[in-house]
Amino acid sequence: NNGDLFINGSTDGAVGGTLTVTATTGDITDTEDLAVTGASSFTTSATNATITLDAGTLNLAGGVTLSTTGTTGHATIDNHTNALEIDTSSVGGNLTLVSGHVNGITDDGNVTVGGNFKATTDANSGAISLGTMLVDGTVSLNTNGTGDATIVNDNGLEFTTSDVNGDLSATATAGNIIQSGNLEVALTSSFTTSATNAMITLNTNTNNLAGGVTLSTTGSTGHATIDN
Repeated sequence: NNGDLFINGSTDGAVGGTLTVTATTGDITDTEDLAVTGASSFTTSATNATITLDAGTLNLAGGVTLSTTGTTGHATIDNHTNALEIDTSSVGGNLTLVSGHVNGITDDGNVTVGGNFKATTDANSGAISLGTMLVDGTVSLNTNGTGDATIVNDNGLEFTTSDVNGDLSATATAGNIIQSGNLEVALTSSFTTSATNAMITLNTNTNNLAGGVTLSTTGSTGHATIDN
């Protein structure tokens, strides 16, 4: 589509197979319900064009691939009461994901985010399980009920305001773990830095780590500081 692309489910919002959508010079948005049985791919070709799928009732049953470019090329997906699997993707701006399913939000392939990343489960004690993230900006994780959250980021890991109502497991494979917002975890917390001498520093904002805390660093200057 040469311009903005509006997905209007009142015409035919059910795709039995896979769905591939590309907007060459504008944004991708939705106004009505959309259900896709197979995999979905959404691409904006123009620099800083956005993907925003959160208006209608979304049911992307298969893996979802997202592609935007530019620092304000943001992407937002709200899959409502359905599980949300993000496949290999590259988002130039911020990435926001929402699911209300018990299986929550998962990834299958590297998910590159040039800006900030926020994942939220808003029903059914949905979990967040993300093992192949490459986020350059901040990370916010929020779970419903007793939902757990797991994230492995192939960079440093900077938490902004997060509220995990189950267990939290956070790993930074190539940098430090720090914070720029409040961090609340209802059950246990585990923080790991894999790189030699990478640090864990969680003392600059208000923390409420209610359960046991496990820390893991390597190297003689791989220090860890927690202020609860």
